[in-house]
Amino acid sequence: MKLLSVLSLFALPLFAALPPFAEAKREIKAILESEELAQFIPYGDCLEQIIRTEEGYRIITNKREVEAIIHCEESSTPGPKKFNIEYKSL
Repeated sequence: MKLLSVLSLFALPLFAALPPFAEAKREIKAILESEELAQFIPYGDCLEQIIRTEEGYRIITNKREVEAIIHCEESSTPGPKKFNIEYKSL
């Protein structure tokens, strides 16, 4: 019975094995380095805030706001989660 319980853990999709702060750091870095973000926020804008939301992050500049939605991919192996980012102007 214990063996079955342990094996069932491996059958479930795994997400981040990194601490929450490390995952957030990876996500924010990916957002800020994204060429796609430049389509929504010109380089002349001044970054003022990055706020965590339920779906991802809100990026606020001196002229506009953009929502960066994080879509996590399921993985069968442990390690940092894989994710895609979708951007929306607010």
